Amino acid sequence: MQSLSFLTDAVAVPVWLFILLIAGLVPLFYQLIKLIGHFKRGEIVKEVDDGVVLWKIRKSATPRKSPTDVSKEQEKQKESESNIIQVLKVMAAEGDKGILLKSVVDRVSISNANVQRAVQELIGRKIIEEVIGVSGTKYYLTQIGKMYCAKKGLGKAR
Repeated sequence: MQSLSFLTDAVAVPVWLFILLIAGLVPLFYQLIKLIGHFKRGEIVKEVDDGVVLWKIRKSATPRKSPTDVSKEQEKQKESESNIIQVLKVMAAEGDKGILLKSVVDRVSISNANVQRAVQELIGRKIIEEVIGVSGTKYYLTQIGKMYCAKKGLGKAR
């Protein structure tokens, strides 16, 4: 029986060695492709210092944004602040009774997801707190929240 491969006839190389070689080269090729990508984007800078050539990867803090991206981001920020104000008005009207999330959604003209985002933002700022009870999770204004609502004139928080 004749073998079809010159390599296996000339040198006896086990298959596991080929697999090990390929497995070792894959990460190196991945890093090389990443490095080429940095070079094409202009993130790699050549510096010459005392006759020594240094190649440095320049880290950019934020990716460049087009003016339309910036305006969309500002619009989202304004909408988010508007949602937070509306939720705070409802919370201030309830006072110390607390309110369910469903009740907040019913009272404002905002989607459930946007109300949840606003509530999570307010919880993160420690303006409201959530209390899990038998009837569900109720949200209450904290002392900081009451002072904030009074300062901003969002309603009388009792």
